[in-house]
Amino acid sequence: MTRSRIGPLALESPLGERGSNVFRAVHMQQRAQVVVRVFSIPLGMTPESKQEFADQLESLKALRHRGIIRCYGGGFDAKDAYLVYELMQGESLASALKRRERFPWESVLDYGLQLCEALHYAHEAGWIHGRIRLDKILVSDDANTVKISDFRRGPGAPPPLTLEQLPYSAPEVLGSQANFNAATDLYSVGAVLYHAITGMPPFAGETPILVKQAIVGSSVPPVASIVFDCPVWLSAIVEQLLHKDPLRRPFTAAATAMALREAQRRATEGMGVAEHAVSGFSALQLNTNRAEAEVALGRKKKKKRRLDAEDEYDKPGFFERPVVLLSLLVAAICLITFLVWPAGEKTLLARAKKLMESEDVSSHNEARDKYLFQILERFPESNSAAWAEEQLQSIEMENAEARIQSNRRFGREPSTEGERKYTEANRFEQFGDRVTALEKYKGIVNLLKSEEKERPYVNLARRQIAKIETQPLNSTEELRRFLFEKLELAEKMYEKGDSIGAKQIWDGIVNLYNGNKEMQPVVERAQARLDKIKG
Repeated sequence: MTRSRIGPLALESPLGERGSNVFRAVHMQQRAQVVVRVFSIPLGMTPESKQEFADQLESLKALRHRGIIRCYGGGFDAKDAYLVYELMQGESLASALKRRERFPWESVLDYGLQLCEALHYAHEAGWIHGRIRLDKILVSDDANTVKISDFRRGPGAPPPLTLEQLPYSAPEVLGSQANFNAATDLYSVGAVLYHAITGMPPFAGETPILVKQAIVGSSVPPVASIVFDCPVWLSAIVEQLLHKDPLRRPFTAAATAMALREAQRRATEGMGVAEHAVSGFSALQLNTNRAEAEVALGRKKKKKRRLDAEDEYDKPGFFERPVVLLSLLVAAICLITFLVWPAGEKTLLARAKKLMESEDVSSHNEARDKYLFQILERFPESNSAAWAEEQLQSIEMENAEARIQSNRRFGREPSTEGERKYTEANRFEQFGDRVTALEKYKGIVNLLKSEEKERPYVNLARRQIAKIETQPLNSTEELRRFLFEKLELAEKMYEKGDSIGAKQIWDGIVNLYNGNKEMQPVVERAQARLDKIKG
């Protein structure tokens, strides 16, 4: 018979694969939706063991970070122990990759930064995860946020044994003397990032033994050799995380986060494609002597000639003849000229348009770096230059919006005055107050239109002004009615257990309209609900 209750919780559907011990549940008193992980209690469990579990529970409750699934508590019933976690609206990274195959490297870089910030917090608090893999990372519904789940205390978690789990385990934990530490967590993060970018785990095999052998003894192809638009410095970070020697990996999660921020900065500034292009494979980088090369090519070693045949050595070989050497030189010059000769205007335009047709932001940045700048520089008076300038401004706006979203997710302050003012205006628009939003967007244009560094936000403001002015604006009465509808929505959310969502609405009303006399009744009602929650 399927179990329906544990402690004060009503179990709903299982989460994960069949036989999973993780369930969606509802707290019967608080009417809040949560996630429950159930553990079978051994028959011989002693009071000391129960006390140890209770102590671990208190430590888990204190582990609070925006990148870690929060543990609310837990307990025991007749047969089982259980832990209660927050319910995140989304899915595991494993499920997301089954549907999408792989993520854009820009998203994965962002995910890696979030994971490292969460791990830095956990490691500083004395926690080692030890089991980071795709199913332990949850992705929000909008695919912008990731969180780590299932932190646990223990004398040392056993290494994963299944084919799906093994590729994310560091080499040093596969033996009998497994030692889990910060370096093993960082290796697992590298394996997760590798899989998310390339769509495949770093190591694979038909059996667990073959996978272990590959992890310990084989090298993994660089990410940039599989996903060609991935910047080489991001590929290098992943490669360092996957180093077999723990001492050769980044020293801490904080150091890794710093490296990823630098990669993110370079990507935002559009430095990726140029550096990627000049760092490709070259046979000149091989450290191979002639004997090894001949063996590798399958050539037979020539027998040493007799000393009395010296006259044969004096004859030039085929490739040493002047005519042949001259022909080869001419061919080489022609080839080099063909390769380095700059493409014409039509070719540059066609290549740029093909990349701009993609919905992938990285393709747009590639078009900017490889073609749009060239068009402006070489053909400044052409129609192509005018089109290229429009595309560059569009790309600037895309990157500016990406920075705003990233700063919001990580709780970072805006980096410029234009970003701060645009974020404020956009909040009013998202809240439904398009009249105030329009005023603030116009203020951005009037105040910052002469500031070159603020151009992306000025253009974003102009775009929103045009969008708002094409539709009728709300009157004061319509806005008041809209805000009261928001209050009713918050009440319903609170009754259903979504106290966080309700609080966000009340906070938004207070922060945005406090001081607006016409909206004062709405603000007072929202503030009263906030005061009641705090009480």
